[in-house]
Amino acid sequence: MTLNETPYRRRLWILFREFFCIALFVVGGGFAILLVAEQVFVRKRQWLRAGELTDMLALIQTVPGLTAGNIAIYVGHRVAGFPGALLALFAVALPSFIVITLVAVGFDFLPMDNVLFRGAFIGVRTAMAGLTLVVIFQIWRGSVRNKTQLTLCVLGTLAVLFFHLNPGWLILAGLLFGVIYGTGLRLPLPEPEDGAEMAGAPPRGERDGG
Repeated sequence: MTLNETPYRRRLWILFREFFCIALFVVGGGFAILLVAEQVFVRKRQWLRAGELTDMLALIQTVPGLTAGNIAIYVGHRVAGFPGALLALFAVALPSFIVITLVAVGFDFLPMDNVLFRGAFIGVRTAMAGLTLVVIFQIWRGSVRNKTQLTLCVLGTLAVLFFHLNPGWLILAGLLFGVIYGTGLRLPLPEPEDGAEMAGAPPRGERDGG
């Protein structure tokens, strides 16, 4: 069922259920949630176009707040407007609130010196590194498609690693360069990947599934 064919109230329920489950069961932070959100809302339900979340990742990360929350806000607004954004944000934050509250209450009883307990944390960190590499690969495949983009990517990496440039300035420089590259110099922009078709936007003013 496409986005426009799905009743508005059902969209809200699906947003809440999916983001609640994602936040409850997915370990690894914003990047891991990005991968699962793409699986659910792009491949499974086809409510967003292919690569849309990856394309928006740079903008999502420049906005204050947690990456997971910003992803939920973006998807929720695309699917069901302002109410959808609020509901998706609430859903993605609720599991963390519950779990962290329980951990804080029982922190003194956690066996932090236990070998198995520490090993579990090491395993989670290792898995997170793998998830980060997957996201990097997806962004690379969708964003670096010519020599100019490759040069910009390499220069940005070197600026952060060796000159400790604030990533915010790097993103701003990339934004300005993109405007000049695409308009001022009249250079052709890379074509989107095959299959990246835009999903239908929710009808304005729709309030229920009638």
